[in-house]
Amino acid sequence: MTLIRIVKDWDWPDLMRQTPGQRGIWDGIQFTLDDTEECDFLIMLNNRMKIPTRVKCPPENIWALMQEPYEEGFSDWMVEKHDLFFRVLTHHLPTNNAKYIASHPAIPWHVNRTFDQLTSCPIPEKVKNLSWIVGDAMDLPGHIKRWSFLESIKKKNLPIDVFGKKIHYIKDKWDGLAPYKYSLAIENNSGPYCWTEKLADCFLTWTIPFYYGCTNLEDYFPKESFVRIDINQPKKCLEKINDFIAEDRWEKAIPALEEARNLVLHKYQIFPHLSSLVSSHIDEKKEKKDITIPAYKRSAKAKMLRIKYKLKKKLGILGST
Repeated sequence: MTLIRIVKDWDWPDLMRQTPGQRGIWDGIQFTLDDTEECDFLIMLNNRMKIPTRVKCPPENIWALMQEPYEEGFSDWMVEKHDLFFRVLTHHLPTNNAKYIASHPAIPWHVNRTFDQLTSCPIPEKVKNLSWIVGDAMDLPGHIKRWSFLESIKKKNLPIDVFGKKIHYIKDKWDGLAPYKYSLAIENNSGPYCWTEKLADCFLTWTIPFYYGCTNLEDYFPKESFVRIDINQPKKCLEKINDFIAEDRWEKAIPALEEARNLVLHKYQIFPHLSSLVSSHIDEKKEKKDITIPAYKRSAKAKMLRIKYKLKKKLGILGST
C-alpha cells in the first residue's frame, strides 16, 4: 500500500477523523502523521517548519500544499525556498514554473464531527435564521476588513447571532451553524482557488453561506449552494442578505447544499484531493533517497518585507501600497 507522510505545523483539528473509521486510508492509500523514516510520498502542509524534516523518499514525490492566504511580508514562505519540492499545490502561483499547481488549500473542517458521523447524520433541525462565527485575528488586511464589516452590521442592527472568542464563545462550530439556515462565511482574502473551512463548515451543516472570498467558487460548487456578497459595499451587502432571508430560499437550496456537501466530503477535503493528485504519480520503481528539508528561514528579501509589514501594521495602514 502506498504510504504518504504528511508533515504539518499545527495540532488541531485531528486530520485522521476525516477518513473512514479514522484509519487514515483513502482509495487504498495509507496516510500517516508519524515521523516515519521512509515513505512513498511526503507532503508538507505549508513550508514554514521550524525544524528540519528528514525522510527516505523519491525526490519527485516531495510535495507541498499551501494552506494560508498569501500576503507579502507575512507569508513569504509561500513563494520561496521551494527547491526541494517537486510539486507545490497552491492558490497563489508565484511563477509559471510547472512545479506550481493551482489548488484550493484543503484546510480541514472545524465542526467537531468525524467523516463517519457527517456521512450518516440527518439534516439538522433548522430553528434559527442567521449566524456568523468570526475569528479574532488582526494580522492580515482581510482580518481588519472583516471586523470593519462586523461594525457595519452592528450599526444596522442586522438580526444575527455572532459567535467568536471575543464575542460569544462556543466550543464547537457545529452549534453555531447546524441550527441556522444561513451563515456568513468571510474569507481572510479574495482571489481564485482560495476557499477554506469557513465555507466547508457551512455546507457540512446544511447551512447556506453568504460568502465573500474565492473568486472562482462556481468552478467548485453549484451556484445555488451559496450567495455571493461583497463586504466592500456594506449597504448593498446587507440589503442582499435581508432580501434573501425574507424570501426563505433555504428549503429550495437543499439539493444544491447536498451536492456541495458531498463534494466537500468525497472530493475536495484533503484526503480525496491528495489521493486524486498522487494516484497518477505512483511508481514503485522510483528510487528512494535520504532527503533533508531544512527548517524555513527567511531570505534577506523576505526579512526586509517582514520589517515593512510590521511597520505598516504598527501604523495601522495594512493593505495600503
